Amino acid sequence: MKVDLVIRNARVVRHDGEFHGGVAVHDGKIALTGRDDLLPDAHRIIDAKGLVLMPGLIDPHCHLGVKFPFDEDMRTETAAAASGGVTTALLYIRNLKESYLPFYAERRAIGEANAAIDFGFHFGIQREEHIAEIPELVAKTGVRSFKCYFGYEPDNPIGIVPATDGWVYAAMRILAKIPGGVINVHCENTQIAAWVKKEMIATGRQDLGAYTESRPALCEVETIRRMIFLAEKTGCSLHLVHTSVGMGPVLAAEAQARGIEVTVETCPHYLTRTCYDEDLDMRAKISPPLRDRSELEGLWAGILNGSVYSLGTDHVPFLPKKLEDIWTEFPGVVSFPWELPLMLHFGVHQRGLPLSRLVTLNSYNPARRFGLWPRKGDIDAGFDADLVLVDPDEERTVRHTGKGTCIYEGWTLRGWPVLTVARGEVVYEDGAVDDRHFGRGRCVTVPA
Repeated sequence: MKVDLVIRNARVVRHDGEFHGGVAVHDGKIALTGRDDLLPDAHRIIDAKGLVLMPGLIDPHCHLGVKFPFDEDMRTETAAAASGGVTTALLYIRNLKESYLPFYAERRAIGEANAAIDFGFHFGIQREEHIAEIPELVAKTGVRSFKCYFGYEPDNPIGIVPATDGWVYAAMRILAKIPGGVINVHCENTQIAAWVKKEMIATGRQDLGAYTESRPALCEVETIRRMIFLAEKTGCSLHLVHTSVGMGPVLAAEAQARGIEVTVETCPHYLTRTCYDEDLDMRAKISPPLRDRSELEGLWAGILNGSVYSLGTDHVPFLPKKLEDIWTEFPGVVSFPWELPLMLHFGVHQRGLPLSRLVTLNSYNPARRFGLWPRKGDIDAGFDADLVLVDPDEERTVRHTGKGTCIYEGWTLRGWPVLTVARGEVVYEDGAVDDRHFGRGRCVTVPA
């Protein structure tokens, strides 16, 4: 039988090892993997020329449709994601109305009409009614992942409703009874940060370091400890999003040894940037903030020893930053196209991170954590044909022309994706995503 696509002569890297050969793709699925001489004929055959073939990235953490129209973001930003080897993006979405059901239906429809890659949702708990609605939401949307936000004061510039410990405890008790249910928490002690912020504003400082010092690492460490305690008491599965402190993976590993299900996500900016980098200003305001070199090194220790579970970009295409006042500036940067090059450059080349470990962080673990396994996250027969072909030695300079703020402009990185396959279709090649791919993406968080 002639299949749709064959990629041959590749260094195929999975979470559990690698081999030289390739994959055969038919009807959007991986039909066969193995040596080149075992692969069938195909309508299109790609010679990988020895480059690395990995599972497509699953980015479990992004925010789209916040300050730009959702349909527009689902085109521009999923194209940017595809250029970075991302084949599935999971969006943290927030809804201030009583029910998520109409919001989910609307966002799913708009997404499927515009996205170039597959996508799914986590729901942000923004009012008490959302907690009571969790069982119905799981049944009617398939979403089993819910987020609570600390660290935001009531008058924050992006309109997030901060959680209370009561909200978290109530949601945890419900989610503990739901197979695959997980609570995601943005960990920062809101009250301590608000108090220190007043002191810092009084100094008149406007530098990026002042913002970090106004919400010190102890705020995040304290809340991580508190959330682990609540997870232990309720039996709820806990995911610590965008962890910026080196103690995060240490505390998670200690909790796991006691039988608590807790996982740690960090982001490329916390692994490559500090708040004291001389070329950064309030454009690099992120929540939680960039920290100092010691926290960065602590996170790399977690990446290398396995206590960091997964990577997410926290990609958020806000409007251009006003650059007037760091205390009211929007937080957030964009990272879709550069997460993989950053990890190849700073992780694989500079720190000896095994490619198989990178696959675990970017594909295998996110798929398992958020209910996409065994459909996504691996290169094996029966899985969605989500693949990225990587030239680990290509050097390219970061150039940002899209929405949002990039904090890597002008960096020359070694290791770049050159071709992305999403559900069997080549969506990124020759440096571009063709317009005909918009609207081919499908929602992966759907009713069972």
